[in-house]
Amino acid sequence: MLKRATAKLNSGLNAIAENQLALMAALLLEALIRHFSLHSQSAVAFSLLWLQLMIESSPLLLAHYFAAQFIKQQRRWHAGLVWGSGFVLYPLFLFWLGAQWQAYASWSLFSVQGWLLLMLASGGYGLSRTLAQRHTGAGVQLITRLFSLNAVSLLLMSAWAVVIAAIFASTDDPVRNQPLKAVINSHTVIVNFEFFLHYLWQFWLMGCCVLLICWLNRYLLIRQLLARNGVFAYIAGCLISIILLTPLLSALVLLLPLNIAEFTFLPSQDYNIFDPDNFRFCFVVLLISTPVILAFERQQQEKALVEVAQRQSQTELQLLQQQVNPHFLFNTLNNLYALTLAGSKAAPDMVMQLANLLRYTVYEGQNARVSLAQEIQYLQDFLALQTIRSGDKCQLCLSWPEDATRWQIAPLLLIILLENAFKHGVEPSQSRCSIELSISIDNGWLQMRCANSVPDTGVQHRAGIGLDNLRRRLQLLYGGKHRFSAQQQAGVWCAELTLELEPC
Repeated sequence: MLKRATAKLNSGLNAIAENQLALMAALLLEALIRHFSLHSQSAVAFSLLWLQLMIESSPLLLAHYFAAQFIKQQRRWHAGLVWGSGFVLYPLFLFWLGAQWQAYASWSLFSVQGWLLLMLASGGYGLSRTLAQRHTGAGVQLITRLFSLNAVSLLLMSAWAVVIAAIFASTDDPVRNQPLKAVINSHTVIVNFEFFLHYLWQFWLMGCCVLLICWLNRYLLIRQLLARNGVFAYIAGCLISIILLTPLLSALVLLLPLNIAEFTFLPSQDYNIFDPDNFRFCFVVLLISTPVILAFERQQQEKALVEVAQRQSQTELQLLQQQVNPHFLFNTLNNLYALTLAGSKAAPDMVMQLANLLRYTVYEGQNARVSLAQEIQYLQDFLALQTIRSGDKCQLCLSWPEDATRWQIAPLLLIILLENAFKHGVEPSQSRCSIELSISIDNGWLQMRCANSVPDTGVQHRAGIGLDNLRRRLQLLYGGKHRFSAQQQAGVWCAELTLELEPC
């Protein structure tokens, strides 16, 4: 129990950390921007800024967390209300409070900029979760391409060019007044918009030179040389690229109008395209981009392997499903055959029950998920069918959950335990026997216990193909999210299953 509680606690903490990671990054960025604007060099001042932003933004953090939990439970209306309360109503209230109360306005650090950063972080998290759960559809594939490594690199480079151009446009004669303060004056940028565009295209071109090195590293050096010929060839390719690209790109940068006689935008800050600083800069770009590219390439390979494994799992599940259905049909037809031989009046009712069960097996049983209420109704129809044949010989003790309509489950899982109980506990018995079936739901986890008396035939009860299939299907469908045990103790065969349900 302690191990299970610890694992559950660790899982919960990891989920919270993942949920809040993007918002923490947004708050740290907002704190850093404000720290720059104060021209402070104190770590204590930065920590206090971040702490106050955390306190003021805590309702947004909570709204983001609980909205994600409601979405996970398919309660989208609740998620929308919670998210809107935290990210719309609460900020509007703070802005209104600042307009009405001057003392609060002078103390508060919550701003429109911070609000937008948090909204972007929350929206980005939601989008990433959606993309992780859905792999089909033109819209999803388009968004996935927009968030590729190349697209993100180009976006970040363009954002850098815009920010630097805005800083230059906010400063008089920025090239000669180095170093510049990281301050953007929006009014000055609008007034000097032609200067902003003049700086923007030049910084964008400089950024493209850096991206060219990164793309060459990814598509030629890593994918061709490293992947096919090994590390030695990759190092040789990097050396050739540095020696050839550095002077060419340096000469291109020197053509930009931003350069002046006493200062250039090369790493060496002079007109020598063969200066060692320029070669060092090219080396640093390769050095930094290589682990990022390798990590991304590995993630893409792992994603492809997961998709292949999922397709293989689906194929195996279909094969297992085909084994389960004939097994059930074979047992039921034997029961019907025995009744017809005995001339039982219950045979027509049994045919109708069998038709209902086969209808569920053929149509619902092929779905990936069904509602738990449907699966339980299937169990109840199966019990009604078996009761017709066994009569009063078998005593049933049944317990069903009350909120089964809220949850969904893989079809034809639970029936295997009940079939096994009748096959090994009721059919061989020459005297009265019993089956105890209990199904309950505890905080989204299904708890099922099926215990049957074992007839004293001298034959040891052992698991058959049904339980083997059940174990394999559980491993494929609920790997790491289930527990299953089946054993004989004191004349009773007891099977217990616990698995995590999914909300409808």
